[in-house]
Amino acid sequence: MKSTGAQVVKTVSSCLRSAELRRVNRYRLGVPVLFSWAPEAGSSRSAEGLTRDMSISGVYIHTEVCPELGARIQVDVMLPRLKNGNAGMHLYGEGSVLRVEPKGHTSTKPARPGFAASVQFFPQPSELALLRVNRPC
Repeated sequence: MKSTGAQVVKTVSSCLRSAELRRVNRYRLGVPVLFSWAPEAGSSRSAEGLTRDMSISGVYIHTEVCPELGARIQVDVMLPRLKNGNAGMHLYGEGSVLRVEPKGHTSTKPARPGFAASVQFFPQPSELALLRVNRPC
């Protein structure tokens, strides 16, 4: 089958889009994170974990309790204070789970379970974040 110019352009365009997604800088950062999700069957759940890495558009979270693939999630990340004494930054985000990796998912070494999520983050000053966390139910 002979390929047309349009098919070649479509294939190249698709490859470039994939490559662009991988060019987003990821920052290795292990900080505590709280997250919640609503399974298709059942009530809302929440858990905690530790970030492995983050970018402007997502996060990987190590945790023993993983939401299911495709679940809509809410994420709260507290970044540490800077050395100059300024308050730390709180990031709140919403997104969806892209990949779930159960415990021992690689054959070469034991791995911690976790998941990757596409998340849109919104910064908040730490004081506002603490008010949200300490609010009575």
